[in-house]
Amino acid sequence: MQAIENLSPEKASDKTILHELAFNDDNDDVSLAALEKLNVFALWLKMTQIAKSPRVKRVCEKKVSEAVHGQSDIALTRQEKAAFLTESANNEQVTQIVQKDPSLLGDDNLARALIEKVDKASFTQFVFLNGASEALRANMVNEQSDIASLQKLAKKVSEPALLAHIDARIEAIKLAEQKPVELRKQLTLSLSKYQALLDKTDVELVIQRQDELESELAGLFSQADILNEDERAALEEKQARIAEQVARYLARIRPAWEAEQQAQSLANTKALAQQQVEHATQQVDWLFGERLCDATLADVATVNESVRGLEATIEQLVRQITQDSEASYLQRLNTTVKNLNAKLDDFSMQQQYGQKLLVRLQNLESLAESIAASKDDVATSMLDEFADVKRAYIEAKDALIQLPQTFGSRYANATKQVSAITKAAKAERAGAIKAVKKQLTLIDNLIAQGKFRAAIVKFNKVKDSFVALPDNEKSSLTKRFEKTQDDVSRLAGWQDYLAAPRKPALVEEAEQLAATQVDNIKARSDAIKYLRKQWLSLTTMGDDAGEKDSLQSAFDEALERAFEPCRAHYAELDAKRTAALETRQSIIANVKALDSDMPTGELAKAYDKLAKQWHAAGQVERSNYEVLKQEWKSASSELVAKINQWQQENQIQKRKLVDDVKALSGAEDVAEAASQAQALQAQWKQIGHAGKREESRLWAEFKSANDTVFGRLKAERKSQNHAFNAQVENLMASLQGLDTNLPDSAFKDAIQPIKEALQSLPNAHRAKIERKVTELEQRQEAQARDAMLASQRERVDALNALLSNASEQDDESLETLKAKVGKRWTSLLEQAGDETSSHVHHDRQWLTVALEVATDMPSPQSDASIRSSVQLQIMTAKLEQGEAPDASALLSDWILVGPIEKAEKALVSRVTNVLASHPEVVA
Repeated sequence: MQAIENLSPEKASDKTILHELAFNDDNDDVSLAALEKLNVFALWLKMTQIAKSPRVKRVCEKKVSEAVHGQSDIALTRQEKAAFLTESANNEQVTQIVQKDPSLLGDDNLARALIEKVDKASFTQFVFLNGASEALRANMVNEQSDIASLQKLAKKVSEPALLAHIDARIEAIKLAEQKPVELRKQLTLSLSKYQALLDKTDVELVIQRQDELESELAGLFSQADILNEDERAALEEKQARIAEQVARYLARIRPAWEAEQQAQSLANTKALAQQQVEHATQQVDWLFGERLCDATLADVATVNESVRGLEATIEQLVRQITQDSEASYLQRLNTTVKNLNAKLDDFSMQQQYGQKLLVRLQNLESLAESIAASKDDVATSMLDEFADVKRAYIEAKDALIQLPQTFGSRYANATKQVSAITKAAKAERAGAIKAVKKQLTLIDNLIAQGKFRAAIVKFNKVKDSFVALPDNEKSSLTKRFEKTQDDVSRLAGWQDYLAAPRKPALVEEAEQLAATQVDNIKARSDAIKYLRKQWLSLTTMGDDAGEKDSLQSAFDEALERAFEPCRAHYAELDAKRTAALETRQSIIANVKALDSDMPTGELAKAYDKLAKQWHAAGQVERSNYEVLKQEWKSASSELVAKINQWQQENQIQKRKLVDDVKALSGAEDVAEAASQAQALQAQWKQIGHAGKREESRLWAEFKSANDTVFGRLKAERKSQNHAFNAQVENLMASLQGLDTNLPDSAFKDAIQPIKEALQSLPNAHRAKIERKVTELEQRQEAQARDAMLASQRERVDALNALLSNASEQDDESLETLKAKVGKRWTSLLEQAGDETSSHVHHDRQWLTVALEVATDMPSPQSDASIRSSVQLQIMTAKLEQGEAPDASALLSDWILVGPIEKAEKALVSRVTNVLASHPEVVA
């Protein structure tokens, strides 16, 4: 040792000797003394790697640690520190050194190398938060694929730009995770639509939709690299299978479809032929009926073209028709064409006949106008001339194949005009004679009934009518008129004689009527009118109305008293009419006050309210009502025109909505059709009233069309519900047969297909299955926990046995216990005390207390100071390193300290108690 002390590392020879002693001498003290004399970091570090002696190794590791931490006289360069950290230092050393000197992280390459070496989330987080450059942090965020880790980082940074970068990365990860789900949904939907083609019967539609879906699926499969290989292969296999099924389906239905198409084509050609027959017939009729006299060559060419089109269609029918049963149909068409061509061939001659007929028709109309202008002084010669022209017109008309419509109407108007004039003259004369006859008959009846005064009055009137009759008409009535005249002359002398006994009776009847209670005003009024009429019939025509006798006064007074209730009633009616008059005038004023510029919907409501008030107002005098009615129309005409225009516009809008909803009734996508129908209902509510009649009719159509759409949706959903219910029952049956005792991976593999199948179910059907899945998963987790706890307890019991009395176990029992504790703990027990335990810096007592602190177990009072020291060190480690050693790591160190001494049996007992309370420590 003294010799080593005398050697100088400055001399090359001495330095060589010191190297030889340090690395090749078997004496620990000599090796350590030589290393101390050299005192070079590289040599200390090398010895930690090659030293055979545990003591030398521990001392060298301590020297290296002190040098790295700057606690010795050896000064290290940054390159040396970096080389040590990347090449020699273990993870714990790297963590401690970097935490004490974060400036080392300024080198991005070193920081990346240390992150890869340590490979712990806590260390990566420390580098991110302490010293990493902006570029490195950005790269670390970009390379991170765990959302939870990124969210933890986001909570510990405050830079807005970095937070935004982290949030963007999280969103990118979520989007990337969602892409396979969305792609899977789209592929499943497209394949479902592809499968649904097997329910279609229109070959053309199936081929079109197949091409569209193949194109759509090709686009989707181009993105399928985000799916796993098995899933992609399964989807591609399903596409190929469906394509094959559709191809077979098309081959099966194509013959029938083509036959149906041929039949449909024939039916369409027949329909076209029928339309052309009708059109050609109408054209020929138009040519003869409206353009006979002034048709041009262009008109004739147009009509000819329509007939030629019909002939072309017939030729097409001849090619399409293969059945003899259609021969009669073709014969009818050919006959029609033949008749039309015959009429066209005769058109030139018919046109000349028509022009001649037009001249005679014009002569007939001219004579009719002359006769109409003469009115009552129509000469017989004019009527005879009109009859001759009429016969000439009829003769010329017979030469025409078809009479133009205007000719017939003009002829009818002319003849009707003349006929009406002659008939009116005859009717007027006959009416005058009939009226005189009727009046004479009435007078005779009045005389027979004893109503002499009324008979006399009517005779004086009919006398003037008789005198006014033409002489040739009087002859048939003269004898009867003279007889009636004689009867009326004899009546004048008898009138006074008859009136004397009758008038007192009428006075008595009037008195009785006045004394009777009124039940019916109209009946009382009619009774008064009847008595007054009877009285007047007994009064002679020469009586002076100003000189009434006592009977007249008594009669008038009685009738006046009888009329008193009627007068009160009519006064009340007059008051009501006056009030109604004021009400109607007020309503008219309110209508005039309406602002025509206000929104039309509000204007319509306001006007409708006033119109209802107008119709509900009471009756007024007829003369007043006519005036008020004109005022009402004048005041409301502009408003009504505006409201009607608005309602017509609303009708158009609502009619369009009705047509739109009707169009949805045949939509292929019923759910989409129902959604659009709901949108149309919302539009309907936004449109104003369409008028009383139209609103009800349109609403009935709109509601009926909506009922059709939603009826289809209801039926489709009912069908879907049946399918979903069947799927739910199948899934429930699968769940019922699922064994929760399966290993975790096997259980997950068994339940995963059921979870995936759930995605295609609606929420209402999914909930039941999800509850059952959750129940099974919870049961399986509970069983797994119980199994894990039992395993842990078994491992704890085995470990306790090995710690307490391993020496007492035979080889077989020892192997059994080792198998139960597992390879990790068996390996630790075998390594206890050898070179691998050199990193343990604490004794077994300290580790026992630390284990109790980590598991929150009590320590003996005698170890209170140690417990306080342990708690302080744990707290410091948490502050400096972000984490503290866990109970499992402490137990590992406890075992690695070395073989258990007898004096440490108490410590074994304490550790046994910890493990009994916390079996998860040995998990």
